[in-house]
Amino acid sequence: MTLPLDLPGLEKATASSVKTRGWPSLMRTVREKQALVITNHNHPEAVIVDIKTYQELLAKAAGGDADERMGELERLRAAFDTTLASLGRDGGLGKVLGQPIRRGRKVALGSPL
Repeated sequence: MTLPLDLPGLEKATASSVKTRGWPSLMRTVREKQALVITNHNHPEAVIVDIKTYQELLAKAAGGDADERMGELERLRAAFDTTLASLGRDGGLGKVLGQPIRRGRKVALGSPL
């Protein structure tokens, strides 16, 4: 899962502030805000969460929604099969790729396209 770079709604702390604030202060913020994004040169590098949140994330990743993921996989597979079949109709992709591309005029070396 990719998170957006701006991470709206999450408290942020710079990597240098991790040293100056100290662990107790950081963990207090994590308990209050549920998560803390650590940034380095204004880019998110890590997210600190409490152990309960971490265990919930692990449980979800381990297959809590396996049926839902399988349904989505089947939907994507059917869409791919439909698209693939349409490429084979009426000569399809082979017909298009088998013909040279014609621009209508010759392009001289160094001339703008």
